[in-house]
Amino acid sequence: MRSIWAGVSSALLVLWLMAAAWAQNGLERFEKELKPQFELKSLTYANAAPLGNAGFVLNDVVAVIPANAATGDKESTVKIQKVTVDALDFDRMKKDSKDDEAPRFAKLKFEGITGDDEMFAALQPYGVPNVPFDIALDYSLDPATKVLDIKTLEIAMRGQAKVVLSLQMDGVSDKTSGMAGAKDDARLRTASLTIDDTGLLAKLLPAWAKEEGVPPEELVQTALTGMAAFAAQQGPDTLKSLDAVASFIADWKAPKGPLALGLKPAKTAGLSDLDKVAMPDALTTEFGFTATYPGTTAGAAKAGPK
Repeated sequence: MRSIWAGVSSALLVLWLMAAAWAQNGLERFEKELKPQFELKSLTYANAAPLGNAGFVLNDVVAVIPANAATGDKESTVKIQKVTVDALDFDRMKKDSKDDEAPRFAKLKFEGITGDDEMFAALQPYGVPNVPFDIALDYSLDPATKVLDIKTLEIAMRGQAKVVLSLQMDGVSDKTSGMAGAKDDARLRTASLTIDDTGLLAKLLPAWAKEEGVPPEELVQTALTGMAAFAAQQGPDTLKSLDAVASFIADWKAPKGPLALGLKPAKTAGLSDLDKVAMPDALTTEFGFTATYPGTTAGAAKAGPK
């Protein structure tokens, strides 16, 4: 009996060692399964390391994009200070995966994105410096329940603005061919959007106003006038949220903090429900709309332009 157990133990040990040898960490999978697929002239990084069993970290990434129509028929270079991938649906991204199946999950962060393409300097004529971008994404898509859960989509323009979005939706297919119908089938459960403007609007609005041939204050007044007309038919709960939005708009030169918007419909909501917005207090009762802003002035929505 002892010899039998010794044999079984030896066999299990061999199988475990073989499995350990076959197993690949996230960095190995990236370099073997994904990196060769990128249509780049070159992709290099100063160093790389695995992160857990399914992730990896890349530092000082340099990607050279071949000349094509989208880049004005010239090469362009994108640099990323750090790429952190905690989880990625390798099975649906590798070359031999089905073209009709979208990745079911990803959790990643790109820090310090810069580039020499015209896209990265598009805002310079408006007085916005060419600063690095940071992007973070954490989402999952359940094929069985058709629930899309975007825990975080964050886009930051360093020193200028940051936008953070999260949402949950029903009726979202993991089939790329079915995503075209998502606008008709998808139903919103919850959503939140935070806008943290630290200087971007103060540069963009005057530039846009100049193109329109009007003072920037006139654009702000137009927005506040429209909001006042809408607010006139709303009750206290809706007005409280609209006051936050109106105050944020009025403070466009120097916002006093982030504007946080939220939606939590009483029932899931789709595009076909948008016609209800015109109904008094539907924003609150039907769509569960909320808004907060540190510089909120009570009565700002109804007051209109100052």
